[in-house]
Amino acid sequence: MMKRMVSFLAAAVLLFSCACAESLPDVLVMKAGESLSFSLPFEGSWDSDAPDVAYAEGNTIHALQEGWAQLVLMNGVDEFVMDVEVTDPVPSVIRDAIRIALQEWEEVGEKRLDKTKKGNKYIKWWGYENIGWCGAFVGYCLDTAGVPLEPSDNWRKVKPLEDGRPYSLREAGVPKLRTGFTNMERITSIPQPGYLIIFGAKNYYADVHVGMIADVVDRGNGVYQIFTVEGNIGGSTVKRYSFLYDSLAADIKTNMSYLPQEEWTEEGVYYEGPRQTKSDGKKYNWYVQAICQTWQ
Repeated sequence: MMKRMVSFLAAAVLLFSCACAESLPDVLVMKAGESLSFSLPFEGSWDSDAPDVAYAEGNTIHALQEGWAQLVLMNGVDEFVMDVEVTDPVPSVIRDAIRIALQEWEEVGEKRLDKTKKGNKYIKWWGYENIGWCGAFVGYCLDTAGVPLEPSDNWRKVKPLEDGRPYSLREAGVPKLRTGFTNMERITSIPQPGYLIIFGAKNYYADVHVGMIADVVDRGNGVYQIFTVEGNIGGSTVKRYSFLYDSLAADIKTNMSYLPQEEWTEEGVYYEGPRQTKSDGKKYNWYVQAICQTWQ
């Protein structure tokens, strides 16, 4: 009697689970990088007319990049057709900030800027002269795009955010930016477009520079190719860089490396691995100290 009761309950649970599982829709909208599971109308194999955009395995749909894909489930008798639209996971206001940063790079054209309000609009935006203006550059781009910024000098007392909305700090000091994002619980090891990237220098300072991530290519096994736009770099100007970043490096201070030279293909981009700070006749290699989530 007990065995029958257990079997009955197990069958009832299975039936309830199947009844509650979400069925496959005819049209599905997903974000790039997202995977969703559904109950299938029948067992079969999948085909995709754009597997680089979206594909399916078993009962799970995988979205890879922006675009449309038509997925077909078939078993020789039955056929189910579903259209999948894959959208950009990066908020539009963050995309605007990236676009503005790239425009600034194009306009400055590596012209050397001084550290006065008159000769440097990023310092004018920040309001304080004779500073390292890398933080002012990323703040200017975010603010101009319309990303909400925590008021200045709130970096110590800012609280964790309740959602993933675009947000940053109206702050130029690199250590203050890292502290503020830490307090907001928005520090990660995984890069995304529009995130801020803070560099440290081994045996020197933990927070020496900040830039904006313009694009990311997942190379697998925790390694990413990162493209940045950075101000107050390479002679007080605006430059673009690309390098390999190992998010799983055993030693954080060795997590930057060069791309193979045959992959140095974009004009105007500096393909540099561990850059260096020179001080007192010594050279200090850079590393990725923290990645700050301007959105989640």
